[in-house]
Amino acid sequence: MELDAEQHGTDSARASKAETPLRVLLLCDRYPFPLQNGQNLRVWHYVKRLRTLHRFDLLCHGDGDPPPELHSLFDVIEQFPPPPVVRRRGLDHVRYGLSVGRMFPDDPRIRAHLTRILPERDYDVIWMSGWGMVVNLPDMCFPALLADIVDDGVLEYWRELKRSRSVARVLLIAKWLMMNYRFERYYFGPAAQCLFVSEVDAATFKRVCPATPTAVIHNGVDEEHFRPLGLPPEEHTLVFEGRMDFRPNADAAISFCRELLPHVRAAIPDARLKLVGMNPAVDVRALASDAVDVTGHVDDVRPYLDRARLFICPLRKGAGIKNKILQAWAMGKAVVATPESVGGLNVQQDVNIVVRPFGRSLAKAVVDLLNDPARAAAMGAAGRRTIINHYTWDQKALELDRQLRNVAYRARSPRNA
Repeated sequence: MELDAEQHGTDSARASKAETPLRVLLLCDRYPFPLQNGQNLRVWHYVKRLRTLHRFDLLCHGDGDPPPELHSLFDVIEQFPPPPVVRRRGLDHVRYGLSVGRMFPDDPRIRAHLTRILPERDYDVIWMSGWGMVVNLPDMCFPALLADIVDDGVLEYWRELKRSRSVARVLLIAKWLMMNYRFERYYFGPAAQCLFVSEVDAATFKRVCPATPTAVIHNGVDEEHFRPLGLPPEEHTLVFEGRMDFRPNADAAISFCRELLPHVRAAIPDARLKLVGMNPAVDVRALASDAVDVTGHVDDVRPYLDRARLFICPLRKGAGIKNKILQAWAMGKAVVATPESVGGLNVQQDVNIVVRPFGRSLAKAVVDLLNDPARAAAMGAAGRRTIINHYTWDQKALELDRQLRNVAYRARSPRNA
């Protein structure tokens, strides 16, 4: 984990308060359950492990009653229905199309509620997960705000821009890149601390907000749940997993099948690819063939990972850390990935992973590992060791605890009083 120099100077002072419980308000733009995305996984595992040390309340957008699984994690759960979508027309639509307010609509109900309860409850830290709630925060939040941004939007759209080809697409993505830049400067710049899941995301954010303290806490994985199952292997089978309506995943699946899978099958005719993930886009469903299985939603991804010879992650776009690689490593699978896929990962080239740029060299790496089961098994075992040594949720929760205490200490310091 990388920390700003300012943080190191407060370590000794915080150490004396290491056993002091904190009262933490978690802000989310949705219920952090079910565990179907990285943000929810991050919140769930952190709070589950830290609730014996601190008290956590939850304030979020949500329809209906909170999922019962959340009641064991939070002392207080307060939710507001998501704000209605406002349809704008004419010149108002043009002006709004260039506004950072278009990204996340504000909710005056939440702002008024926070303004009322914060002086009453005296929270030590306001922990915000994701982006959607920051537009609702009153100024009194920011000295105590730990903004868990997770992925950097500027980085995501910069990578998308580099892959855009048509003029219309370039102009559209350039507009969204600039909106993300302005949004981060305006809303996240005043935060006491911003968290990211990879060093690349944090470095990009520092170019946008150089004065804002940042830290990196990589995601973790449940190493007991994701572990080798010992199922019979399927020869020459590849697997790629993730939500298939997420643009970077869909792009990776389509590009690999159209451009690289033919080269793999030219060398290994019975090679097959399984695309495992919910909500496959129309273009992804169209990939189904005798060489490609498109599963859609599955109740448990582990059997697919366990039977596969190799996990591939051919992403060309996106940002953040890839939970899918953490899970594949935990399952003891050899992994072939692009450079865009490995931000935030403890990569040991040709030991726990093979990293190649998207293209013929990536296809060749896949063929080489399919033809060398012993090397693939050794690489999978190294991936599993990487998880045990660096990426368990227990380890990551302790890192978050350090950041919560850091923000609480600084918020109580005389300059913020």
